[in-house]
Amino acid sequence: MADILHTILLGIASLFYNPLFYLLVVGLFLFSAQRVKRERLSFHVKVYGMFNTIFNSVVPSLIMGAAGSLLLLVSGVALPAGMIALISCGYLVIMATTQLRFLSPAIAGGLALVAAYFFPAVDTPYPLLNRWITDIRGVDFFSLGIFFIVLMLIECLLVFLWGAKQTSPRLIASRRGSIVGAHEASEIWIVPLFLLVPSAGSITHIGAWPFVSGSGASFGLALFPLGAGIAQLITHTLPKRAVRATGHWLLVTVIISAIFVGLSYPLHLPVLVVSGGAFALVSRLALVWYHHYLRKVRPFYFIEPNKGLRVIGVIPNSLGERIGIKPGEEIIRVNGQDVESEYDFYKALQANGAYCKLEVIDRFGEQRFAKGSIYEDEDHRIGLLFLEPERWNQYSRTKP
Repeated sequence: MADILHTILLGIASLFYNPLFYLLVVGLFLFSAQRVKRERLSFHVKVYGMFNTIFNSVVPSLIMGAAGSLLLLVSGVALPAGMIALISCGYLVIMATTQLRFLSPAIAGGLALVAAYFFPAVDTPYPLLNRWITDIRGVDFFSLGIFFIVLMLIECLLVFLWGAKQTSPRLIASRRGSIVGAHEASEIWIVPLFLLVPSAGSITHIGAWPFVSGSGASFGLALFPLGAGIAQLITHTLPKRAVRATGHWLLVTVIISAIFVGLSYPLHLPVLVVSGGAFALVSRLALVWYHHYLRKVRPFYFIEPNKGLRVIGVIPNSLGERIGIKPGEEIIRVNGQDVESEYDFYKALQANGAYCKLEVIDRFGEQRFAKGSIYEDEDHRIGLLFLEPERWNQYSRTKP
């Protein structure tokens, strides 16, 4: 028992000497701060605080880390240290671009799979590098393929379940030079994954399906920081619908890649695993291009209405959220008064200091009323973010 506990502690410690972990943490803080900055630029207010955004990613990361670790440990999938280093290098290449849209295990893992298959026999003056090269050239590609599929499945579930929880509203310039609204799904998840590493460790049982073709019968543990992210600027529809479509794309990618990996086992063709990785890499890059394509060809969703005010976003826990106002809806009257600007809105709101009645056109074109009590000094914190035409001069340099 003491040996197993020691192995687990060493596995946890391995997370902290992987430079990828620190780069992901720094990236999480930087992108969260950048998100707050963009919201303040558009609306003079933050929708979600920086630390709120950071902590919002912790629970999903831990849940998926526990589930993924259990799946990997039970299946018996193991990776040598050299292969873990190569996958980390794939992530370092992504991080060097500073583009959150590329932070994906499909890209990092796809690069690592292709690189491992074609990795040359190189002898260096450094024993550690030589051991890693030997690990890479002798890796079990089927085991590596299973690990790759688990990583992509985790990313898919994160996007499906949490990708649209906290989208960030923005004001941007349209193709014709007018001001329009948009939402950005922007999240980073750092998922801690336990996996087996062939070594002189204290773990000798590797699960019901021993996929590993290692030379030893004992294994250690490593805690790998899986980085997954979404950075999708949404201009043509509501955020949840767009993120759900992204999740479907990722799911199809996982299924097709899994077919390649599954066929490689009975056919004994490692090249099929590599083909699955290459397909996932191309598919994930194609998804980035497709998001850009949609912004160019689809009509904008958050545009100025014929009358009233378009709601771009609603601040959490505000009066606007309590009375059920949704992004994309139009507010045409406040306390019986027509409104055409944010100034009109708050002027009409202050006409009745304790109560508000909003006449709303929902996204289906149906009219409804939203009512609520206003507490002391809450009229300026109702929490609705509008597409305000007068803001154009200030935001004319903001591009999609």
